[in-house]
Amino acid sequence: VRQMIDLRDRTLQKARIAFGNRVDAIMREQDSADEATIELLSRWHSRFLELEEEVDKDIAKMVKDMPIVKRVTRVKGIGPMLAAKLISMIDIERADTISALWRYAGWAVIDGQRERPTAGEKLHYNSRLKTTCYLVGVSFLKSNSPYRRVYDEARIYYSANRPDWTEGHRHNAAMRKMIKMFLSGLWHNWRKLEGLPVTLPYAHERLG
Repeated sequence: VRQMIDLRDRTLQKARIAFGNRVDAIMREQDSADEATIELLSRWHSRFLELEEEVDKDIAKMVKDMPIVKRVTRVKGIGPMLAAKLISMIDIERADTISALWRYAGWAVIDGQRERPTAGEKLHYNSRLKTTCYLVGVSFLKSNSPYRRVYDEARIYYSANRPDWTEGHRHNAAMRKMIKMFLSGLWHNWRKLEGLPVTLPYAHERLG
């Protein structure tokens, strides 16, 4: 699954976007090309789009019978592709605690601050997984997923208790809380499915 995700994101999608951007620039007269070149660029943009759609179908077939994917896609806002990206980037056996998964996914808090890249140091998290989790959060908001309640309650709390924060800061903090809540549920359910030791998610153990 990871190989197919990499093929989709790093090759096909990247090429499709590049060709599409060039065609768009020409159409907006920010670039120029003769008709033959425009036809060539448009044809390859369409071809990469077709290939991307084809690999999407292959990925969906590959993961449809995986127990964790069946579980995750029951959550409103997560389809087969987002589920496939999530499971392909996580080794649930190595993530032996919820906090370990948060750290690897780039959503941990270190010394009271969100973890940021440090010049000259190797990242302690998977940046692609972090982006995928953010896309999950965006999808939760757009689809009015049950997880949206976590976001909405957090926004209300931060508005009342963090008057010095900007709206963007409150939004990002609420997104972080929602995504971490989702990841704790993912960790708990996936570990149980694999017969691995689990502890109760934070929402149960600390928040009742």
